[in-house]
Amino acid sequence: MAVFIIGAILIIGGALLSILVPIKIKNKNIEIKFMKTTAVDELKDILAYNASAGLEGYRHYVELNGQAVNESMNKAPFSGNDVAFFNADLFAVSEDIATSTDNKSMQQSIRKSETLLNNQKSSSPISLRDFQSKNKVYIDINQSGLKIDTLKTFDKFEPSNTTGNYSFLRNINYKKPSGKMLGFRMVENTIPYNQLLYVLGDAVLNGDKINILRPADGKPFIVSVKEKADIVRGNESGARAAIIFGILIAIAGILMMIFIK
Repeated sequence: MAVFIIGAILIIGGALLSILVPIKIKNKNIEIKFMKTTAVDELKDILAYNASAGLEGYRHYVELNGQAVNESMNKAPFSGNDVAFFNADLFAVSEDIATSTDNKSMQQSIRKSETLLNNQKSSSPISLRDFQSKNKVYIDINQSGLKIDTLKTFDKFEPSNTTGNYSFLRNINYKKPSGKMLGFRMVENTIPYNQLLYVLGDAVLNGDKINILRPADGKPFIVSVKEKADIVRGNESGARAAIIFGILIAIAGILMMIFIK
């Protein structure tokens, strides 16, 4: 009886995954495709007009294209590069020897693993300016619901015997992973200065400053180094993957109900 219940749950879950997720992604893509880019100066005029008409706090859902700038310097921790935004991970890389036996022999295999030791993110807002406007917009990247796409600009492995070259590695406290310690892997995902950005969100005028906020109605909220067409294609790939995965889950449920007694 339990097998039939589990199988039925898998079938229903797979069907929902293959139907609901693609519909949600399709609606998101429709929202993105039909947006038109607004210049920042034009956006400020729209917000100022609504504020003068008594609509304080008026939100305008907007698509923006421009360059990433930042009024405060963000220095990426590993490369030392000045960037508009960084998200940096430090991993301990270790090696384990796994032993397996069968009827005739004992075999050993070497397995490498990575353990996340530390994550650092810049916290200052990202500013965006376009090529036609003198004004800028400001985006708090710590807002919930923000989909932020970055570039991997640094990925380096440092052996244990050379970590003395880095002060942050000499001073970091961490629990040593099991097995033989090989070294550290440093990864930085960043938005470089002057990087072209695609932005979707609610624009709000705060004094003379334009802030981009998370839409209150659940519309896409995006800051991306990708072009609009690439974002749409990525979403379509995600929808296809959800359909395939959902079908496989449903098939697994059917097979379980047929063959497992």
